[in-house]
Amino acid sequence: MSLGRKIIFVIALMVFVGALGAIVNHYVTGWRAEKALTDLGELKTEQEDLVTDKGVVIGKYVNLYKKNSDIIGWITVDGTNIDYPVMQTQDDPEFYLRRNFDKEYSVSGVPFLDAASDIFKPTSNWLLYGHNMKDGTMFHDLLEYADEDFYKSHKTIKFDTIYKGGQGEYEVLAAFYSRIYPEDKTVFKYYNYAGITSEKDFNEYLQGVRALSQYDTGVEAEYGDQLLTLSTCSYHVEDRMGRFAVVAKRIR
Repeated sequence: MSLGRKIIFVIALMVFVGALGAIVNHYVTGWRAEKALTDLGELKTEQEDLVTDKGVVIGKYVNLYKKNSDIIGWITVDGTNIDYPVMQTQDDPEFYLRRNFDKEYSVSGVPFLDAASDIFKPTSNWLLYGHNMKDGTMFHDLLEYADEDFYKSHKTIKFDTIYKGGQGEYEVLAAFYSRIYPEDKTVFKYYNYAGITSEKDFNEYLQGVRALSQYDTGVEAEYGDQLLTLSTCSYHVEDRMGRFAVVAKRIR
């Protein structure tokens, strides 16, 4: 082999090894982040409730609250990887976009509640964000709801706030693809309805999500119901503005 070919071979080999290392590091990092969040579930233990200035934290979430008081709830979709704490930092809304539960950098972040969604005030829609991670973690499994058969076997979502009286199950009423529209003011933007406080806005939102829904669930809702919206990235458009969302209402 000539010297020139040897140099090309060595360079190609180095590029390959570097790329392989980056891929391995990506998945190892993701695994560690997922394990750290899974381990948090072990902190949910039955004990006495804790009275705080915001409200009464129910016993099984007390250890988590003491570890990080930014926790606002816990989201679970049975039969999927979605089983995570939910954070909220109203003074810095996207704080947990790239941070883990311990507030350290993490590419997968932690699911978080929109700043306009206030569990302590009568806001009719709580909007939760989570990453669509290629390793299947965070809200990646949310896109399974594009399939009506998946919906039929996963009709309910569990969302607890950590505070007394905030625990419940939610029945899925719509699942749809959308996108971020920075300029267009004429289209329905589901992400602008995180803090619904009027019947008009509630009905507008309900009409908008039903029109976008992949299928008709037949689930009815009316003003006074508590809605829950889960939102994640989707790659059905090329500009990284794609989104997928699932809307559910609390079962009374």
